Amino acid sequence: MKVRNLPTHVARLVCLTALLILAGSCTAPSSTPTAVAQPSGTAIPTPAPTSAPSAAPSPRIQSGGRVVGSANAAGTYRGYSVQLPSGWAFAPGGYFVVKGSSSITGIGVWDPTEVPTDPCLWRESLKRPGPTVGDLVEALLAQADRNPSTPREVTLAGYPGTYFEWSTPEDAVVTADADFEGCDDPGNGHHDFISWLGAGDSERYHQAAGQIDRLWILDVDGQRLVIDASTPRDAEQAELSELQQVVESLRFENR
Repeated sequence: MKVRNLPTHVARLVCLTALLILAGSCTAPSSTPTAVAQPSGTAIPTPAPTSAPSAAPSPRIQSGGRVVGSANAAGTYRGYSVQLPSGWAFAPGGYFVVKGSSSITGIGVWDPTEVPTDPCLWRESLKRPGPTVGDLVEALLAQADRNPSTPREVTLAGYPGTYFEWSTPEDAVVTADADFEGCDDPGNGHHDFISWLGAGDSERYHQAAGQIDRLWILDVDGQRLVIDASTPRDAEQAELSELQQVVESLRFENR
């Protein structure tokens, strides 16, 4: 996520969709890079200063209350729509769908381009996954300190893919605006625990210790995208049910 001058972590979630291409969850990359490991000892460029995308189109409402997200990343992405329960909305900028003022419970769509083997000390461990869903799943499962569930094949919104859950360490010390003690600084004074870097200069960083993410890695007509649904570790069942309801309402727009 990238915008930080919004209420607490909501700003950071906004960026999540840089990749939320579809809606833009601070979301991510579109073209799939070739499998090339980051050479050891090679300095990782400092991400561009955090800022909100300029002239980003606002979400629009369709009949029946479905909300449509706008593309916001380099390349061409499929738009998407979701049905929002009462109290849910796009975060400022229209890139990440969140529940109320929560900065953690919500969903975003991403296109990861680089995945670290160490999500805390990520600057020197970034690697480019291969082009397939399986390649990305393998790269994500190799990440340290995530406690992933066993991956399984699924279909979401009519597209095939792989699903698993993982979390941030429950004993992590998190302060200020989602700063994980001891983690790398992307160049803006924060200390981020990240899952990946994505297209459109996006970064999927996390907001709390024990945060749980449910990941659907899909092949959407040849374009690999990740639907990331996150909650705090103490989320109540009603909140989890609403989140699942939003995920299951996801529809990709026709090209």
